[in-house]
Amino acid sequence: SGLPVYNGGTGGENSRTIMARQGGDVMMVNNITIPATTSPLLIADRDIDTGINTYFGEKVTPLLQGGAHVNPCRISDVEGTLVFTGSGHSDMTGDWEFTRSTAGSEVVINRPTAIKTNFDIMHNKGIQIIFIGQNGGYASIDDLIWQHRTMMEHSKASYTVILGLSSGTASSRFDYEEAMRAEFGRYFISLREYLSIYGLEDAGISPTAADNAAMAQGSVPPSLLTDSVHYNAECKTVIGNMLYLRMHELGIL
Repeated sequence: SGLPVYNGGTGGENSRTIMARQGGDVMMVNNITIPATTSPLLIADRDIDTGINTYFGEKVTPLLQGGAHVNPCRISDVEGTLVFTGSGHSDMTGDWEFTRSTAGSEVVINRPTAIKTNFDIMHNKGIQIIFIGQNGGYASIDDLIWQHRTMMEHSKASYTVILGLSSGTASSRFDYEEAMRAEFGRYFISLREYLSIYGLEDAGISPTAADNAAMAQGSVPPSLLTDSVHYNAECKTVIGNMLYLRMHELGIL
């Protein structure tokens, strides 16, 4: 396309945490004092609070597998870094802490106040591509649709294209895909459907017996995956080319 692309994805996050990073359901703090010094400030304790509160009353767990899209973040007018102090994704003893970038005046937060992520501040514009839900984070299909809509309303993007979940079979994803198509039309792309029908041909790969068995039930063939879910390099190229063509058809590019 010749356009610059910013990949805001982070592995392992559920749809609620992605939504919080994007800003559709922003993370919130209250009744804290940001110190004048660059000392860490406790935002949430994972084993007590379970996560960081959001505007809509959810709990989210950012930074468990990297924080490039979160930082630098901002609380009120104070810029700083939000970190998770645990050793990894499954560490329940870690804390979320905020450290201001430079010393300044003490700031008392006594009203609900947003934690604005770097992604929310810098990248909610242009063309938005949403791919959420593979790791759960929604109570129903209607809830997942609402999350997409809320992210679209928050973003300043001129267009939004939605990539559908690629795991599962044609029968197991039928209700989800029908609902998403009804809501978003051709701006919704079923990755499961496309890859199960056209993926190997686009990649120039001859199907194995396992591939044929998967495609027969509408699943992504194993030759496009590194495990049961994640894409290999050939599959990523197929998705990129397909996405470009769809966006061209829609008049986005």
